[in-house]
Amino acid sequence: MTTRRMLAIASLCLIAAAILTFATVRWASNPPQAVCLLPEGELLMYVNLQPLHFFDSKTSNSINLDPDYQAFIDQTNIRFERDLDQVAISMHNPGAEAETSSIFRGRFDLNKLQSYFQKLTTGSEKYGEKTIFSIVHEGRTVRVCILDKSEVAVTNMASAEPMHSVIDKFRHPARADRGPLLAQSYYPYVPFFSAAWLVYRVPSQPGRAQLPEGLSFDFLQNTTGVISLRLPLWLSSECRFKAEVFTESDAAAEEVAESAHNYLALYRSIAQSLGTKGGDRDVRKAFDSIQVEQKENRAIFTAAISQAFLKKIASAAQTGIQEPPLPGKNP
Repeated sequence: MTTRRMLAIASLCLIAAAILTFATVRWASNPPQAVCLLPEGELLMYVNLQPLHFFDSKTSNSINLDPDYQAFIDQTNIRFERDLDQVAISMHNPGAEAETSSIFRGRFDLNKLQSYFQKLTTGSEKYGEKTIFSIVHEGRTVRVCILDKSEVAVTNMASAEPMHSVIDKFRHPARADRGPLLAQSYYPYVPFFSAAWLVYRVPSQPGRAQLPEGLSFDFLQNTTGVISLRLPLWLSSECRFKAEVFTESDAAAEEVAESAHNYLALYRSIAQSLGTKGGDRDVRKAFDSIQVEQKENRAIFTAAISQAFLKKIASAAQTGIQEPPLPGKNP
């Protein structure tokens, strides 16, 4: 093989590697598709439930479920702890009266699910070749749309416009672009391979949460937090929790970090006074692992969460299901 031929082959390999790297980085830098379908909000949340299916115990079928949830299973053949893979939520005005838009991705029996919604609906409309079911739930109108065999959208907004927006983005992916503004601005700060993450813009509402010793959460006003949970790559390792609080200035970030140190000192002093009787050992271990640092206008919190603790959370979620999230309970 001539030197020129070898150089040509090497150049082609380098070009192919560069294209593959660019495509991989571009794919990883974009939010999940379910997030991109969502309308704007002050809170964005995404959970990939597929890894938690590994924690689904064989005894789950023997658990006594809430009658409403059991009726939902009987009519749709859907068990959320088994069939739901991803959940993406956008929330406007987070709180008791929050307006939410949600995307559920998983494995659904379309005929049974459509029949279930038709029994509940008080009316329906056609938009973009999709059917939107309107369901009255706790005094609010919840709109549900089956986008395809693996994706369902739910909103409890006052108007139908947010649902129309979801359908438009689903039918024309180019309109989704990189999702809501919060996702565009802050998703790059979500660590790779995070199973769950949340972005929350905290409004200015001082004095809402007062604690003993003169402490309060006012230091978080006018900040944006990016919270993530990354599952371990190895069975013996721990889950990594990370929270970055973005503030308006370096001084504000320093105040957040200092206030967090005060909270941790208060918690640890209480835990020390309680000794071995002070709550769950896995919870104490997670709190003890919290580290706080400041980088420019960010306060960064990290912690290690044991798999035993995560399994407890998964078990509690599985046994504590009271009613299906469709059609539109606030998360």
